Amino acid sequence: MASDPHTNIPARFKTWNFPLIMQGWIFFLVILFFQLIWENFENEIDTFPPLAFISDSIGGFLLTITPKIVNPFVEGDIIQDGTSLILPNGLYINYFFSLSGVKQMCLVISLIVIAQGAWKKKAWFIPFALIIIQITVLVRFFVLTLNCTAYPERLNLLKNVFFAPLFYFEILIIWMVWVLLIAKTASLRNYNSSSKKS
Repeated sequence: MASDPHTNIPARFKTWNFPLIMQGWIFFLVILFFQLIWENFENEIDTFPPLAFISDSIGGFLLTITPKIVNPFVEGDIIQDGTSLILPNGLYINYFFSLSGVKQMCLVISLIVIAQGAWKKKAWFIPFALIIIQITVLVRFFVLTLNCTAYPERLNLLKNVFFAPLFYFEILIIWMVWVLLIAKTASLRNYNSSSKKS
């Protein structure tokens, strides 16, 4: 006689890794809520003085250092012109707020602040995560500039198809490091099922 599948439901629940599932839902909901807020108030956020100041500072650094890094790899010189770079082929690369990485930094800060864990650990992990984001911002700007000197038609493909998902994948890795290794508020191992087997 076949056993009633409903009698196994409590046992199945015990095999689920609820701490990790809950942390995953928190991550997903924060990302979704953050995206909705950013899209609905993007103009106000872009002109918010503290964020605008950070963006301008990052932009000034990017526009100053990029020609020094990229010029050895291209024929001709890349010249800074205000908030733009003039490439040897005559094209301009304009710096915008969206290239600063401020959005990604705010998202990382929101995720780590909301996540469980000791504040003394958050005090060093958040700056560490922001440094990683900014390294990616620098690499993106260098690569986009270098790409536009030879293959400008691939700009949107490289920017939207490669770098946009790369940032979210990077943020996911940062969050997993926090949850699984630093704060240890969840684990890949399900303690209920493993303890039952032992």
